[in-house]
Amino acid sequence: MQKEDKKEEKFALTYALSLITQIGLVVSVITIFFIGLGYWIDKQLQTLPLFVIIFAFLAFVSSMAAVYFLILPIIKKSDKEAEEKKKEVKEAKEAKEVKE
Repeated sequence: MQKEDKKEEKFALTYALSLITQIGLVVSVITIFFIGLGYWIDKQLQTLPLFVIIFAFLAFVSSMAAVYFLILPIIKKSDKEAEEKKKEVKEAKEAKEVKE
């Protein structure tokens, strides 16, 4: 039993580390891409800070959306587990009341 718990802990840790890495990479790549694109457009149109600022804002919004979609499965799994736990508690409570 302890061996399975250790395996589960290892898997959870590995999953958490991979998720953190994914989030960092996604945010970095999106930010670099959008700010680079804004800088390039500004160079072409000679309006230096304008498009960098606009695209930096777009990078922030896009990054937050990407992070949300990366953690959405975890949120859904957590909600499902919470519902199952509530159901188990309710069934245990009902079974206890029936016994009495």
